[in-house]
Amino acid sequence: MRQVICLTLLLVTPLAAAQEGASPPTGDVNAAAAAFQEGQRLQLAREHARAAEFFEIADQASPSPAALRSAIRSHQAAGYATRAATLALRARDRDAADPQSAQLAAAVLAEAGPRLTRVHVTCSPACAVTVDRLAVVGGAQESHTFFVEPGARALETRWPGRGVRARALECVAGQSVELSLDAPPPEAPVPAAPTPAVTLPRAPVIVVAPPPPPPVARSPGRPLPPVVFWVGLAATAVSGGVLLWSGLDTLSARDAYVQRPSEAGYLDGAGRETRTDALIATTAVLGVATAVVGALFTEWSGRGAERAGLRVAPSFGRVDGGAGVGVVGSF
Repeated sequence: MRQVICLTLLLVTPLAAAQEGASPPTGDVNAAAAAFQEGQRLQLAREHARAAEFFEIADQASPSPAALRSAIRSHQAAGYATRAATLALRARDRDAADPQSAQLAAAVLAEAGPRLTRVHVTCSPACAVTVDRLAVVGGAQESHTFFVEPGARALETRWPGRGVRARALECVAGQSVELSLDAPPPEAPVPAAPTPAVTLPRAPVIVVAPPPPPPVARSPGRPLPPVVFWVGLAATAVSGGVLLWSGLDTLSARDAYVQRPSEAGYLDGAGRETRTDALIATTAVLGVATAVVGALFTEWSGRGAERAGLRVAPSFGRVDGGAGVGVVGSF
């Protein structure tokens, strides 16, 4: 507990003394005070690397010799000799009027100088400097002085809107490197791509065609010429004539059987009767079919016969002493 109190007194007393003899602080004093208090807390917890970060934040928010000295000591305790020596350069140049800062800076530089390489970069206009892709000092300045570890190093200087210059350094312990760099020419502004003219497609012209007229309903013509009817009629007449003959013949056989009954006469009469019945059915079918053809399927206007190239007409006459019915056609 006594060690903690003593360490606190050692940290606070120099700060108070510096504040008493220093000029009025500038910058964000409240932010600097909060960052400094957090750095002290981390320093007491032996988190020296993080404590150094907060002490640097406090010094950037409101430059203070005490905050810068605390950052140097914390970097030394964390083993970051390069960063401690770089901040010692800042304390020597900026806080030369402060005895404690001047004494601490001289001691750190005397110890680290022989083991590190000092680099001084001047640039016009102000530029930002990185070494091995790490920033060595804050912001863009016209003059940068810092320390690096010996060996091959990649240094880059950046100008806003002017591009980057890269240099390869071969650093030797205890030596100094002086660089004076000019900014590259301003980057040509990228011309804005012309805005293409937007051509709106024309609205399609819709032509509404009138609906087609409804088809004219035509009654289908009858497919058969009159010759078919006349042929059917002739066949019906022939069948009717044969039927008449068969009926008379059957009656004659019946009369003969009545006068002279016999088995042969019976069988003969039965056969004639069967023939007559078949002729009756045939004549009836022919008659009905001919009537249907004539009534429904025959083109009686004459166009059917003209299409077929045939002219027909019924004929009647005697054939071998009997009556005959027929059809006469001509082409």
